[in-house]
Amino acid sequence: MAHKTIYFIRHGKTPGNAEKRYIGKRTDEELSAEGKSEAGELLSSISKLIPDGIDRICSSPMKRAVQTAEILFGDQDIKVIDNLMEIDFGVFEGKNYTELNGDETYQKWIDSNGTMSIPEGESREDFIDRSYAGFEDALGDRSKEESVVIVCHGGNIMSVLSRLTGKDYYDFMTETLGGYVLEVETDDEGISVISYHKLGAGDNS
Repeated sequence: MAHKTIYFIRHGKTPGNAEKRYIGKRTDEELSAEGKSEAGELLSSISKLIPDGIDRICSSPMKRAVQTAEILFGDQDIKVIDNLMEIDFGVFEGKNYTELNGDETYQKWIDSNGTMSIPEGESREDFIDRSYAGFEDALGDRSKEESVVIVCHGGNIMSVLSRLTGKDYYDFMTETLGGYVLEVETDDEGISVISYHKLGAGDNS
């Protein structure tokens, strides 16, 4: 088996994030001025969080993720993985709780803990499957020991870590520019989790 260290980083803040809107696959927002500034501040401490020797940088194709990856790791090639797009929020896309409050369909979705398929959007099950496929693509050759950075969306992080650990999807909610460090062993048979913890935090395994 090969040992791999995976660094998940959620992209920086966008205008929609600041307004607590459902910004998913349909809305290709760029980072806000605040988001760019915060990513620049993280760059000054990134070497403490992520040691040298990264073998591969992967990113969602969406502007907010690519821009974050370029600010943090611009001197390295970035592999774009389409399956790491954020979930399609369908009829909820671009709206926030205040605008959706009182909508019967939205309330049913909330009551289902987000497990109900979003009208004209994507089901959580399909999104988890897609995110996990993107994660497997990012892992590359399962026989090689590597360190990989994945810059993506909060939903992708929740999807992959809940699938790998068996814990609840919402256990892995992540702030912008937050993330997780994941230690795994891989081979042709699958992926085994050794440990995981938040960036800058202790072991949660």
